[in-house]
Amino acid sequence: MPRRQRPRPQPESEGTAPAVSVALLRIAEPTNSESYYAAIVDGLNDCARRYGVDTPLRLAHFLAQVGHESSFRASEENGSYSATRMRQVFGCRGGQAQYDRALDDCRLGPDGQPARLRPKLWSASDFYAGNAEHLLGYVYADRLGNGSEASGDGYRYRGRGLIQLTGKDNYAAFTRAHNTRDASDPRDFLLDPDLLVSDLRYAIESAFYYWDARNINALADADDLEAVTRAVNGGLNGLSDRSARLARIRKALGT
Repeated sequence: MPRRQRPRPQPESEGTAPAVSVALLRIAEPTNSESYYAAIVDGLNDCARRYGVDTPLRLAHFLAQVGHESSFRASEENGSYSATRMRQVFGCRGGQAQYDRALDDCRLGPDGQPARLRPKLWSASDFYAGNAEHLLGYVYADRLGNGSEASGDGYRYRGRGLIQLTGKDNYAAFTRAHNTRDASDPRDFLLDPDLLVSDLRYAIESAFYYWDARNINALADADDLEAVTRAVNGGLNGLSDRSARLARIRKALGT
């Protein structure tokens, strides 16, 4: 009789979510201590369950992106830029690619004039440079549900969390999502947006909310790193680092 072959070990099912562990987090981002990761691992697992990051591939993409974005640390948007840097980041129609560093101005638009999106970054440079409250109040005014520049909403609802949540509408939507999923812990992040920095539970959950609200699970299911990165970042900044993290995590998970 032919000898029966031993079955080959099968990779972990894509439909079975692995638990986030301290060891896995160390692979995703090695700079934090084991004690820090031990303090956040339960929160990560709880949110992964509640927000459907529930396959190895989804989890691998999520951890790679958060590792790059924030190193798993609660953070907030700085907003304190030099005059030239604020003009590069926020000043031009079409984004940073349209900024000419040599001229410290935007490239010419169809009308032959510099395609400035926010002209006050030139005309009132001293008011905005080095002042996060002024700058973010201006660049996020009348966007993302924020009121006018005078309202202060742009600074009040600046980016916070493990993946930075930005804008009044997003803070309101996160409030609804959190309260729906955890009615025993009602919160109003519009009234207290700093909770996304001061309390790691909400810094973590806000990242999962961001992921869920943009349907990034579907992009992770397709294993499309560029699409995932664009959904998280708005561009492809740091793509090589995100890719390296993803490869390490996927190897650890056996995907």
